[in-house]
Amino acid sequence: MKQQADLFSDIRGNQGPLSRPLRALIKLSAFRENIKAIAARAPRSKLLVVIKADAYGHGALELAKAAGDAAEFAVSIPEELRQLRKAGFNNRIWVLEGPFSVACLRDSENVVWVLHSLWQLDLIKAALEAQAVASLTVCIKLDSGMHRLGFSVSELVEVFDFLTRYQGISLICAMTHFAMSDEPDNESVYKQITCFDEMLEPFADLVQKHSMANSGGILFYPQSHRDWIRPGIMLYGGKPSPETECHLNLHAVMQFQSAIIALHQVKQGESVGYGSTWTAQKDSVIATVAVGYADGYPRHAKNGTPVAHINSDNAEVTLVPLAGRVSMDMITIDVTGLEKVQVGDTVELWGEALPADVVAKSAGTIAYDLFTGVSKRVPRVYLAT
Repeated sequence: MKQQADLFSDIRGNQGPLSRPLRALIKLSAFRENIKAIAARAPRSKLLVVIKADAYGHGALELAKAAGDAAEFAVSIPEELRQLRKAGFNNRIWVLEGPFSVACLRDSENVVWVLHSLWQLDLIKAALEAQAVASLTVCIKLDSGMHRLGFSVSELVEVFDFLTRYQGISLICAMTHFAMSDEPDNESVYKQITCFDEMLEPFADLVQKHSMANSGGILFYPQSHRDWIRPGIMLYGGKPSPETECHLNLHAVMQFQSAIIALHQVKQGESVGYGSTWTAQKDSVIATVAVGYADGYPRHAKNGTPVAHINSDNAEVTLVPLAGRVSMDMITIDVTGLEKVQVGDTVELWGEALPADVVAKSAGTIAYDLFTGVSKRVPRVYLAT
């Protein structure tokens, strides 16, 4: 066993040793490999690298750099666009929720604004007439059945009339978003594809390029690939749904790791944690791990949710169950029966040894929620390989 003074001395972040053995290791090579694998799935389509929500919790600036100067990025909101521009990224960036004010439109160089509502046309009109911007590149989003964002069929005549009235507007694409593409062979996806094509048929001479496929569309609906694909969760090694198989060799980009900070002998009949939700059925060994819901580990994870224990001596991985309620800064796991377990042993919450989708399914959520929920107090450690 390590000496007490150096139990966690090998736990390092980008700025040096960490005071707490918790970190999110981000493998940039895995991210780049995922991009290649996804591009090969839709070889006739261009790829938008979706890095909204801080690259799904992985770090937008670092992953944008890893994607390279030739990549096209997709973000959700103008604030994410400004963050990338302030950091010096000149790549073309698609803003998926479009502008929220005339001020947003001043940042329009090499930007594609996705328009989904008539009120955004008023913003564009005001910006052009006030000469706040000289030209804009836009994509229109159609509501083909998800009923969240997008122009309806009854609005399209007004939309195209507006867009053709102003010479400063360049319309490059029409897109839609699927509601159930995380399931293969789902009838609603086929209906959305048909609806999208029928909505655009009268305007085929005005918009000829399309974008439909999110991660599920890329995996299961090749007829949706079109001119641009928009992978999100796939880029980070997750699946659109923990219930489905993706049959694509994707790599975990994030390894969410901590370490054991205490070990306790718990006798049969004794309970562990807040609310005493776990009671030992036999004499047990319980390990306390430095991670909790304030760090992004899901509070609603139930007893038995798997956690990966990594032996300090031989790196052997053993899945052990969560035992007791998740607290703000700690979890407890049942390591009874492990031949060798000690304070300082690495524990992986999700990553290479334990896919995030497995944890998400057990915790009643999805990998998107796990990734984006990793809090800012968790150091990100970026690995080139």
